Amino acid sequence: MDDDLTDLCKELHRIKHQAEALGIFTNDRELLICPQCGLQEDIQSDGRLMTIEKDSQDFKDTGLRFVDMGDGRFSCPRCQALIDAEFL
Repeated sequence: MDDDLTDLCKELHRIKHQAEALGIFTNDRELLICPQCGLQEDIQSDGRLMTIEKDSQDFKDTGLRFVDMGDGRFSCPRCQALIDAEFL
């Protein structure tokens, strides 16, 4: 691979991790919904990930975040149910 292209890929990878650290959803998977308690992810207008109650009318962020368990699995922060993420 061309050195410039390799450098560009490394920079994009770094930026993606920086965005994730800031709580920005990077669209590499579907948003999560807990099948047990209904807690679900949504995206704020500035791109930050949030969680809301199922059928929420006010879209207030609960402050809870699904925990990445690795291997495409996430744990619900409320009821600890395991959820398989669907990656894009």
